[in-house]
Amino acid sequence: MPVRATDRATDRATDRPALGAPDCTHFADARALPAGVSGGAPQAIAWPAAPRGWAGAAVLWAALAAGCGGPPAGTPPDAPEGATAPAPPASPAGAGPAAGSGAAANVAPAVAEEVLRGGGKVYVRVLEGQWDFWVVAPEIDVKPGDHLLLGKGPLRKQVDAPEVGRSFAELIELPALQVVDAGAAKASLALAPPPGGRPIADVYRDRQALSGKPVKVRGRVVKASKGIFGANWYHLQDGSGVEADGTHDLTVTSQADLSVGDVAVAEGALTLDKDLGFGYFYACIIEDGAVVKE
Repeated sequence: MPVRATDRATDRATDRPALGAPDCTHFADARALPAGVSGGAPQAIAWPAAPRGWAGAAVLWAALAAGCGGPPAGTPPDAPEGATAPAPPASPAGAGPAAGSGAAANVAPAVAEEVLRGGGKVYVRVLEGQWDFWVVAPEIDVKPGDHLLLGKGPLRKQVDAPEVGRSFAELIELPALQVVDAGAAKASLALAPPPGGRPIADVYRDRQALSGKPVKVRGRVVKASKGIFGANWYHLQDGSGVEADGTHDLTVTSQADLSVGDVAVAEGALTLDKDLGFGYFYACIIEDGAVVKE
């Protein structure tokens, strides 16, 4: 049977990363909601056509799993018989700040996707960047589509919640959720450009004039993929730009080793209209950049 990347898996860690100095995360990675948890059908990955062989398609699938590019539109072709897909990159994990901190810990805009209520608590399926996970907090007025600021909290496993008729393989306990408007959500992630640098949105605005020239930006790593085409691929965001037209997110390739949530300064020559084939296209990209974690 052809193998398709239609499952997801969950990374396990105990705390959310703090803004500016994250060292761990609890996010669900881009494969599947935990067993026993409903809420969102698995995301089918479009297997790219592979005129250069299945190996090339598998490499590009790994980049897609990390959010380094979008698949071509249309019905995905089957993967070759017996082929296996590379696993998506794991989210960083480790010991983090003490649970119960009220500080916002978002590393990407977070939106409520599904809301359940019972027993004085609210259970929310959250989409934050590339992650899809469940949290529970004291009851507040929240509905699907609301933007959220999230605090830190421990990860609980195999949680029965009879008050909502649901069992969760993994559930993040937060002391509170804060509903904010889109502007406040974006502002919470804003980073000032580094000395001699510019906002990511300005890179897109002035892209023609900057083509082939060195640019310098500061951004938070919101997606990462390691070892693709001999480099690590990072999506950086600084709170500037417009998500709808893609001017909020700049891809950088580097040998630097970063984790999702890290804040870093990246510098390198700007390449325009980079076409990797298989439907992977970048209006702006910094290749082989010098990247320093702050």
